[in-house]
This record gives sequence, structure tokens and C-alpha cells, in this order.
Amino acid sequence: MASIRVLHWPLALVLAALAAGPAQAQYAEGGARALAMGRAGVALGADAWGHTNPAAWAGLDERRAALQVSQSFGLGELRVGALSAAAPTRIATVALAARTYGFSERRETRVKLGTGRRLAISPSRGLDVGLAAGIETASVEGYGSETAVLLDLGVQGDVLPGLRAGLAGRNLLALARDDDADLRQSAATVPGLTVGLAYRPSDRATIALDADQDLDFGLSVRAGAEVLLVPALALRVGVSSEPVRFTAGAGFQAGRLRADLAVEGHETLGLTPAVGVEVSF
Repeated sequence: MASIRVLHWPLALVLAALAAGPAQAQYAEGGARALAMGRAGVALGADAWGHTNPAAWAGLDERRAALQVSQSFGLGELRVGALSAAAPTRIATVALAARTYGFSERRETRVKLGTGRRLAISPSRGLDVGLAAGIETASVEGYGSETAVLLDLGVQGDVLPGLRAGLAGRNLLALARDDDADLRQSAATVPGLTVGLAYRPSDRATIALDADQDLDFGLSVRAGAEVLLVPALALRVGVSSEPVRFTAGAGFQAGRLRADLAVEGHETLGLTPAVGVEVSF
């Protein structure tokens, strides 16, 4: 049994590396809703996660707490467990997010603190801004660990009725990191930039389109749609490139509790299921 285990975890590391393109592709995190929409969400506001864009925290008008679990390609060694909590105050929304990824021989742990605030730029228009800072530690059994300091910045704003734009930069401090340090850090700490739009043709439909570029891989284009069939049920689909992935999912609302299901299909490596639970209070 031990020999099977020894063979299994290096295989998981190889699959995680193959899945990376761009660098964060193997990390199915940031909420099952965004995952089901092809990971497009830099212009979606009022989100408890703030993963794609910390400015999304600025649009919240109530406290929220969320939990997500995903398992890339059905491998327990590539499981992600994440939680996020956000609370609006008179000054700004404050948020805390944490996630763990991997298994005992290879573990990545991240904790972030963030804030989002709406700035008035005219009597009828505002600009949402957000910031998140934290640390991520990557450890490999027998080889020690490495810690990176993270910094994300983002903005969102309405450009036309029903049309919202977003811009976010992640892991900006890594821009000054040397090549040797890159080899010691987790793939999730590669710096990148995402721009996108979110269009709501009606109160029951949302369409999102993102373009994501990091320093290590080519441009990833992501698109997703959400349709609210009834107040208690939303259906979602999405697609993204670099690598090619197709996604689908559903959201179920019961009062202040929401449950989200998502599945992502990688062009070569298979399916990644995810489930999330979110409560407002």
C-alpha cells in the first residue's frame, strides 16, 4: 500500500503541472459560481470571495460567509478547501479569505485580508476599488517550505446601463521576484492581469467575458453565462482557453442560504467537481 502511495503523489504533481496554463488553472477556487461560469468574473460585483477582483467586496450590502471544496480531475491529492467572509462597515467592506491545496507531501496554504470601498465619482456614478494582501506558504516533504507575500488590486464600475467593466492585478509584488525565487514558489503566486465585462440584459440573465494574462503563459479568454430560471434556481455555463475548459453548474437559493454546484472539464485531464455554500446575515 505504501508503494502505491509513493507512486500516486508524484503523479498528482505531474498532473497539476500539466494543468497549469495559465498558472492558476489547476486551482479550482474562488467560488463554485465563478467556476461554473468559465472562471469569468472580474467585472461581477457583490461577491463574497473577491478572488478574481477584490473590488467585488465593495458592492456587498450584507455580511456573507462562504465555503468551497473542489477536487481537480478527481484526485484527492489535488483537493482545494477554501473559505471567505466579508462584512460591510460604514467605511468599507472588510474581508478574510483562506485556502489550502494539496496533500501531506505537498501543501499550499494561503491567508488573505482584504477591503473594498465604493468611491463616488459623480452624483449618479461610483467606482468600486479593492485591495487584498496576504501570504502563501508552499511546502514539500523533505525539501522545506517557501513563503510569498501577496498583493492584489482591482477596480470595477458601470460604463453603461447593464454593462459593468472590471480590471484586477494579482500577486503584484512578484513582479520584482527573480527567476530562482519563481522556481521555489507555488504556481498560484505568478503575477497576472485580468480585464473583463459583465452584461445584464435583464434581471434574470448575466453574461461575463474576461481576458487573463500572467507572466508565464499565453492569454486566457473566459466567457460565462448565468440564467435565473426562478428565484430559487440559477443555471450556469462557461468556456475558457489556455487550456480549453468547458464548465456548467447550478445555484440553489433558500432564504439567506445558497448552494452552488459546478463541474469543469479540462480538454485532456478530465473533470473537476466543486461545491460551495454561502450564507448572508
